[in-house]
Amino acid sequence: MARGVSNPYAHQLPVAQGGRSVTPKGPRRVHLGRTRRGPLSGKWQLLCAAFVASAVLYGAIVGGHIEQIFNAAVTGAQRAAVAMGFGVERVVVEGQNNATDFAITTALGAGPETFMLAFDTDAAKDRLEAVPWIRHARVMRLLPSTLQVEIEERDPYAIWQNKRQTFVVDSEGVVLAPALPQAFPHLPLVVGEGAGKHAAALYETLRAYKDLRDRMLAALRVGDRRWTLKLRTGTEVMLPDGNIEMALDALQKLERERGILEQDIAAIDMRLLDRVTLRLRESTAVSIEEVAPAGVPTSATGSVNQPAVHQPATHQLGGRT
Repeated sequence: MARGVSNPYAHQLPVAQGGRSVTPKGPRRVHLGRTRRGPLSGKWQLLCAAFVASAVLYGAIVGGHIEQIFNAAVTGAQRAAVAMGFGVERVVVEGQNNATDFAITTALGAGPETFMLAFDTDAAKDRLEAVPWIRHARVMRLLPSTLQVEIEERDPYAIWQNKRQTFVVDSEGVVLAPALPQAFPHLPLVVGEGAGKHAAALYETLRAYKDLRDRMLAALRVGDRRWTLKLRTGTEVMLPDGNIEMALDALQKLERERGILEQDIAAIDMRLLDRVTLRLRESTAVSIEEVAPAGVPTSATGSVNQPAVHQPATHQLGGRT
């Protein structure tokens, strides 16, 4: 600015007198007052929330996801309960003798992640009774974390051999498990189609013939209609398909009178009750007639037998029927 020219907009600040000082002030705080709500504002928020929830629920139903959402919620609740100690931590089994631990635990289908209150004991019972060894089962929940299992096992009755396979069967012929005869030396051995199912009836009949039963090695089922008894000496006793007790009585009589079971005989054919045919090991057949009393129906024909004429046998017995 040129000298001597005065600035009309400039003015001189007054000089402070008497040592006055200026104290700076900080920013002022502004307090915002609450906005006054109308009487319907809260209701509108609830309506909006309800509308959103309804829209989500409707979308889940239309999209087929409601079950998944429910299951997820239930699963989450169950996991929380399991974490609190309501999972299956212990299984107590009573009555187990032959059924394996693996078979029982697999059929039970319970583990540490299983929620006790949701475990279906009736379904577990059905699965356990499907195990061949188990006849009856009972499953109980003992809260908070124990399953108690009571089982009634089937009793092994016989060893059944068929088509080069060996099984343990019960008195009803139910196959319990594959087995070796050496594992059950006290059980009788039956062989052939249908032998397992009919073994109990045969050995119930043989109870009255202890001497014969003690001599037996096995019982062979022939054609699923009759039995041939294999003795430890190698002798075969061919029984009829009916009237077994009568044939056994005749055999017992021959043993008392002639010691027939002690002789070197390959086979004793008793399929006809009015005639017993012996086949010696030297391949000579001997016929003993009139063993059965007169007036008794024979097993083969069902007719009343008549006293036979003594004729020496001149042929060897053929194959078994």
